Amino acid sequence: MAAYPVCCAPARHGEALDLVGTAILIVIAVLTLHGVFAGAEIAILSVRKTRLREFIRRRDKRALAIKKLRDQPEEFLASISIFIAISGTVASVVGGAQIEPVLAEELEGVGLGHAASFTIVVSGIVFVELVIGELVPKSLGLRYSDRYSFMTARMMVVLSFCLRPVIWLLTATSNVFLRFFGDRTTFTEARLSRDELQQLVEEAAKTGSVDPRASEIASRALGFGEVTVAEVMVPRTRVVAMRINAPPEEVQRMILEEGHSRMPVYDGTIDNIVGYVVARDVLALSWEKGLVVLQDILRPPHKVPESTQALDLLREMQRRRTQMAVVTDEHGGLSGLVTTEDLIEELVGDIMSEDDVPEQFFTREPGGTILVQGWAAVRKVNRDLQLDLPVGKDRTTIAGLCMSLAQAIPQAGEKLTTENGTILEVVEASSRRVRRVRIHPVAHDPDGEEPEEESAEGVR
Repeated sequence: MAAYPVCCAPARHGEALDLVGTAILIVIAVLTLHGVFAGAEIAILSVRKTRLREFIRRRDKRALAIKKLRDQPEEFLASISIFIAISGTVASVVGGAQIEPVLAEELEGVGLGHAASFTIVVSGIVFVELVIGELVPKSLGLRYSDRYSFMTARMMVVLSFCLRPVIWLLTATSNVFLRFFGDRTTFTEARLSRDELQQLVEEAAKTGSVDPRASEIASRALGFGEVTVAEVMVPRTRVVAMRINAPPEEVQRMILEEGHSRMPVYDGTIDNIVGYVVARDVLALSWEKGLVVLQDILRPPHKVPESTQALDLLREMQRRRTQMAVVTDEHGGLSGLVTTEDLIEELVGDIMSEDDVPEQFFTREPGGTILVQGWAAVRKVNRDLQLDLPVGKDRTTIAGLCMSLAQAIPQAGEKLTTENGTILEVVEASSRRVRRVRIHPVAHDPDGEEPEEESAEGVR
């Protein structure tokens, strides 16, 4: 085989560099389109409905295109997914075929070869894809959803139309395999996880796109679907109830002293809640007749198990038009009470009336420890004190968490350690309950080193 003249080597090298430059431009262009479509997906799904309706009334073609895409999300989201997959593949193929060989040849001069060039090319493409193709466009699409969606809507309609045959073919093929699992192909499932939505909400609050208070409510709402009534109820030990055969003087005194607008009524023992009374009914009856017979104004109880989802209970209470629910344990006894106010406070925070006195459930101490009441709800402690204490069926209150960790009722002075290393020191306890607990939060070392473990003596 005839050898090429030495004088031709620089020419071949120059041609190779030209091909690399062209390949880089192709990769950047493809990934930029990738980003445009990824941002359009977020923008079109996030555009404000009020603004969209306003432009639809004006017969704006861009607004009509957005409406068409939102009305047919299956096709729209499928086309976006297909294009993003194609663009990523094209970028990888072009980078591997045109850039990697030339880079490998250059690296051979310094003792490196294809492995190093392959790593560099792949890392570079992934980096550019994440920045140009995902992070930047999605942030812009969320921040400027109205403007972004109006700019890209008609282009998305054209893309959906062009890829319709491909969507049909892919859907039909995947359905053949999914039929064995009793499922079918869908592109309208949640494409963002709850954690991703949470990050978007926090980012929107930081950038000023969303009011911080609205962001906090949205964050609470995202987690509300996983909350059970056991986590938000007033526990049995703090329930104030009256006897069904209580004399009028006792009824009036309890209503006035406790200050509750509603109060449960029991027959025999507190485990047998037979209903509840409304304070205004008691006062009206005593004003008119001078006599209070609780049976005359008793409202039926709505009983639910501890495992009931808070969201389901809120809907049920709205349907029943009731303001109080009785939470029962596995034996049918009283576990606690939940009001609509308790449920709504999980979304908007504490709701204080004119006569309410803020109930302080913790005291910060020198040295960083926190003294907490045993009845305090773990969810509220985590939220207000920025802690990460475990929550569960038997861990809805600080006292319950301590008993769960100790597998018994711990005594004063005992120290218990949670899964993440937080130490709970029982300060005050009786033979039946834990009253006060000192929390030793996990120390976070700024250098990233694990905190030194405390002596195991006295710690479970």
